[in-house]
Amino acid sequence: MTVRRLSTEDIVRISLIRDLDLSEVEREDYLALCNDVLGGYDALDALPEPSYPVIKAVRDPGRRPTRDEDPLNGVVRFCEVRAVTPSGDALEGLGIGVKDTVAVAGVPISCGSRLLYDYTPEIDATVVRRILDAGGRITATLNTDDFAFSGAGHTSVYGPGQNPAEPGHAAGGSSCGSVIAAATGLVDIALGGDQGGSIRIPASWSGIVGHKPTHGLVPYTGIVGFDQTIDHIGPMTRTVEEAALMLGVIAGVDDTAIDPRQPRTITVPDYRAALTGRVDDLSIAVIEDGFGTPDSMAEVDDAVRKAARVFADAGARVESVSLPEHAWTVPIWNAVAIEGGVDSFYHGHAAYQTKGHFNTRLMSAMRRAVKTHGGDFSATAKLGVLLYDYMSDQYDGLFYGKAQNLARQLTAAYDRVFAKYDLVLMPTTPQTAHPAIPDAVSDRRTHITQALNMVRNTATFNLTGHPAISVPCHGISGLPVGLMLAGRQFQDDVVLRASHAYMAAS
Repeated sequence: MTVRRLSTEDIVRISLIRDLDLSEVEREDYLALCNDVLGGYDALDALPEPSYPVIKAVRDPGRRPTRDEDPLNGVVRFCEVRAVTPSGDALEGLGIGVKDTVAVAGVPISCGSRLLYDYTPEIDATVVRRILDAGGRITATLNTDDFAFSGAGHTSVYGPGQNPAEPGHAAGGSSCGSVIAAATGLVDIALGGDQGGSIRIPASWSGIVGHKPTHGLVPYTGIVGFDQTIDHIGPMTRTVEEAALMLGVIAGVDDTAIDPRQPRTITVPDYRAALTGRVDDLSIAVIEDGFGTPDSMAEVDDAVRKAARVFADAGARVESVSLPEHAWTVPIWNAVAIEGGVDSFYHGHAAYQTKGHFNTRLMSAMRRAVKTHGGDFSATAKLGVLLYDYMSDQYDGLFYGKAQNLARQLTAAYDRVFAKYDLVLMPTTPQTAHPAIPDAVSDRRTHITQALNMVRNTATFNLTGHPAISVPCHGISGLPVGLMLAGRQFQDDVVLRASHAYMAAS
């Protein structure tokens, strides 16, 4: 296929957009030169693209659920995908739901948005291949905020997710469908994505377990990304045992495609074997800066402090620590998520200057969707687009760069704490679940302002990459409260062990 050649009008347009100030003579010269170079693109187009592994499986793309089947609006579609000859049995007989951002070959995904309404992947995400190869069945794709641009679970084109603990309240997002499906038994185990808390926020608000692994522990290949520096995928389950089981299946280096988020060597311990119930050999820092914030509810802070005493009663060394850098989280994360995330939208969810797998069909589908249906972005995504364009045009992206530089300082500050303590502890979210949030038509300002006012603690560990889990606090009447534990890089086993011990101490 021949690549369409540039016209004089293309040269004029690009010169204006890129401030090249080309003269008429220069335009003619560059027109000829550019079109000569495009001959090489013709040659590139003729080369076969490397194939990406797709496990041999029985694939039924399924259907949308009825309201009776899914009253809380957690499922985008029920499906049935299973390996013909799995090599393992760790997940045998289990139905697994994946967020509507995770590629399952032959099953449409949309990222909760009208823009990708009819996109059907030809590949399986690496985590999907690992699930199928371990005997699991993909039985549902699960609702999410529109392109994951919210923490409340209320912006999906399919409608908001309802809180399984208290319908009429937000489920939490962006992995709202994952928490609903796991909590109500529509699936045995769910996978959620987490760029600012999107596994842990819904787990906290809806009363289940949500584990964000160490950045890079689980390959993100084949999943629609946000910003590679904060992308995570992980389990959402009813128990810590189930989270450990799933993590053991999906963790480890991707040996079929480079994921630039991953180091090239990763040790994957037996996470289930780590669940010994012991905490008497652990030290835990209670991060005081995660309590008493402008968004905090007293009952949430009180519940989490009582949880800290459970660890102390079980023999752990529990001490209060002040970490002023924790307060940097929101301004740093805002710049990374807004500018990095929206830049990803406009580059087809692919990042130049990396060696990762490029899903060229998704790149094309997303770029075309933005050009033709950008007005269908959610209200929260539109806010992000406006801010991204303004900040990148007026301030040259320097605030994104400064945020990334400061994120390394925030990471170093937490590493200094982890040099003295095995774990840190704080509320997952400062508050319990929001009441049902108005739609963008009836009250746009409330719709948007309620989308990201819960990330103050969770987003910290997207920036630093440390493993973090949310488990429900014991003895709570009314809406659930989440306890968050975070640990050293790649010591997910310690985080899971302490969480399991807490859940068992009832």
